[in-house]
Order: sequence, then structure tokens, then C-alpha cells
Amino acid sequence: MEIVIILFVLLGGSIAFSAWKNNKSSDTPRSVDTSEDLDNGCSVRKCLGCGHEGEMKTWMSHYVLPKIIAVAGFLAGYLPGLIFIAFYWGKYKCPVCGSVGKNQQI
Repeated sequence: MEIVIILFVLLGGSIAFSAWKNNKSSDTPRSVDTSEDLDNGCSVRKCLGCGHEGEMKTWMSHYVLPKIIAVAGFLAGYLPGLIFIAFYWGKYKCPVCGSVGKNQQI
């Protein structure tokens, strides 16, 4: 049980540190209108399976099924959920054919 807690603290700490490092403010103040700077998880990509070109959403952030699978993996054991998230993090899903991770940015 202690190993799970140690792994959780180490992994959570590294994720928190990298998020803090990426989001820490610079010396210059940011403008109030940052609507263009926000990343909503959509990107214009080309599917290698069907050839569709257009906006695709990230699979883990915008769909319910991967969230259910990740929670079930964490309930079954910490490691299966962690492996699932590590494998599918940042993958985009094609809205036409439904393939996950088989696309490239245009």
C-alpha cells in the first residue's frame, strides 16, 4: 500500500511541477483578451485512415468512454489506469471513421 502512495505522490508531483513550469507567468503582463491563446483541444488534422481533413478533438478530453475506461482501470488497480492514460493521452479521434491516433497535423 505504501508503494502505491509513493507512486501517486511522485507521479502527481511531477505532473504538478510540469504544469506549474509551463504556466508560470513571465515578466511581461499578459493581455486581457487571450481568446486566441486558449487551446480547446481541437486541431486541424488529416486522418490517415479515411483521408478526412478538418478539426479533430482529443479523445481523452472530449469523450465519455475513455474516462470510464480510465476510472475502471484505476479501480481495478492503479497501474492499468495509468498505462491506459499514458497510451491514449493527446491522441485525436477522427469524426468520420472513428480511428484514434491515426492522424497527422496539417
